[in-house]
Amino acid sequence: MFEAIILLILGLSVLAAGFLTLKRELSIESVSISSADEAKSEMKKILDDHGWFYLSGIALFMQFVFRGFEFTFEYFFHAFLISSGIQSLFYLFNKKEMGYKVCAVIVVSFLVIYL
Repeated sequence: MFEAIILLILGLSVLAAGFLTLKRELSIESVSISSADEAKSEMKKILDDHGWFYLSGIALFMQFVFRGFEFTFEYFFHAFLISSGIQSLFYLFNKKEMGYKVCAVIVVSFLVIYL
């Protein structure tokens, strides 16, 4: 039951961050790119994941090791939801510290695994 509540909160935070990002992107006027340097910086900004792949890897590793060295779809789902949820919570609170994100992913992974 506690696991479901944690996953629900993380899922709702992902939805909230998605709506805020969509609203922000729709309100921004179109970007005119006039040089190659501007194009590179705009592409880097678009492709910047703010550590989501690292957080997903850590959460998946936690699921893999502490649940018995087997892969099931449920473990992938939990790992991606935990990493995306933590990423979106930090996005909603305008925090960018990667160390705190990693610690939060580890703590939430332990809570989901053992509770």
